[in-house]
Amino acid sequence: MDETRVGQQQEQGKGRARHRAERTCIGCRAQRGTYDLLRFVCTPQGRLSLDSSGHAPGRGVYVCCDVMCLRTALTPAKLALALKQSVIVPDFEALYQEVRSLLYKRLRAYLGLGQKAGAVVSGYALLQKAFTQARVLYMILAEDIATGRAEEYRSWCTQHNVPYAMLFTKEELGHIIGKPSRSALGLTAPHVLERLCAILTSLESLSTAYDRI
Repeated sequence: MDETRVGQQQEQGKGRARHRAERTCIGCRAQRGTYDLLRFVCTPQGRLSLDSSGHAPGRGVYVCCDVMCLRTALTPAKLALALKQSVIVPDFEALYQEVRSLLYKRLRAYLGLGQKAGAVVSGYALLQKAFTQARVLYMILAEDIATGRAEEYRSWCTQHNVPYAMLFTKEELGHIIGKPSRSALGLTAPHVLERLCAILTSLESLSTAYDRI
């Protein structure tokens, strides 16, 4: 891929990012774009709920995709102060699993959008051609990919300095992009890769910190 074109696309992406609305995490007080934060709202019954759409009615609070922020922020006292009412907080394990599910849902959504935008390549021959043309920026390998094929794809990634992650099953990858089962997907557009990597980083940070607690 032409480096000048990639640079232009990245600058355009940064320009769009500067216009995104920002909110403050009530755990660490950092300001981030709304899509980089988790929004929680209080139901009419006074129970805390994760707002998966980001647009649920009612007063909401924002928290980073970070275990420590979640633990710091999602306490009855802090939430009562932020939401100006008493709040029933669910078990942390249940909230944690709900957050993970939401992040995986976002991953699926972005991969699906990437496919519609022509920014996802799949199928052995097409992936090989895309690597030859230096178009692949990131690879996703299915968790149940055959060992031999996985080693071959990893070799391609190593040769072309392309990072990769193992996510979903072959059937899930195919379903996400509206095709039969797929062993791997190659991402070819910087703007799709930027959002996907942000979600992957959140998932990794969430899981790593949780395992240490």
